[in-house]
Amino acid sequence: MKRFLSFFAILNVLVLFSGCAYFQKKDEPPPLPPIEEVKPPLTMKSEYFKSFPWSELQSPKKDGNDQDTITVTVKEGETLDGIAESMMGNASQASGLATFNKLASANSISPGDKLVIPYPIIGVSSQIMIKSKGAKDFSEPENFGAPFKKGDQYKFRFESNVDGNLYIYRKGVKGVVALYPAPLKKSKRNKNPEPLMRDSGKVTAYDPVLIPIGKTGFAYNPKNAGDMIYVFLSLRKIPELEDLKTKPAIKVEDIEDVMHRVKEGEIKSDPPLRLLRISDPSEVLGFTVNIDG
Repeated sequence: MKRFLSFFAILNVLVLFSGCAYFQKKDEPPPLPPIEEVKPPLTMKSEYFKSFPWSELQSPKKDGNDQDTITVTVKEGETLDGIAESMMGNASQASGLATFNKLASANSISPGDKLVIPYPIIGVSSQIMIKSKGAKDFSEPENFGAPFKKGDQYKFRFESNVDGNLYIYRKGVKGVVALYPAPLKKSKRNKNPEPLMRDSGKVTAYDPVLIPIGKTGFAYNPKNAGDMIYVFLSLRKIPELEDLKTKPAIKVEDIEDVMHRVKEGEIKSDPPLRLLRISDPSEVLGFTVNIDG
């Protein structure tokens, strides 16, 4: 009797499991593994490498696991000059490329060798120029934080190492104003003015942007000492900031939204320079500086 009951209990368990399996969706395929997004390699141009701080880069990884580099295999007949020309837009980068890859010389490559090409670095120099009361000219550029005195004037000086798009905003007690690109000046006669170079936000490598333009600068006001300057640089236009050109008022949230997608942890800060190595031309270098004189 006990054996019969045990057999009956086991039989019930088997029926239960088989029933569960029966009610499962037999035709439903197992879930597919997530598709990994593969970013296409950045098409590099010589202008991205007009100033390249080779000494600041870490040793290359030739296993292809460094997201900020491309690893290529040297083919028969290729030279380092030719690779630098095709990959970095300029054969003059061959010597730096040789040092980066720890080669004995630019000629010491052979077919089959692995060569690591670093992605470009974009950077901005942010400085301030002060004109003391009674002085004829503004001082040489200094880092932000230079002390002010009553009656002083000052200008901002920004310089990029690449041709790109620069956006500068000032946040104070009264809100946020655009400094660069300069707001379009509309009038009754000209309601749709054509944007000038300064209005477009375009910058040329090593061509300083002075704000404001002209002989006079901003008048120093102790109440503005804590104002914050937002700076953004990208090889491509930043859509969110382009939209601000047509808005009657700029909110801090509009600026912060763009700042949140900046690769902040990878920015190298060595005032007055801020540098960012990019792997996509739409990536943004963004940071803030304070007027705390």
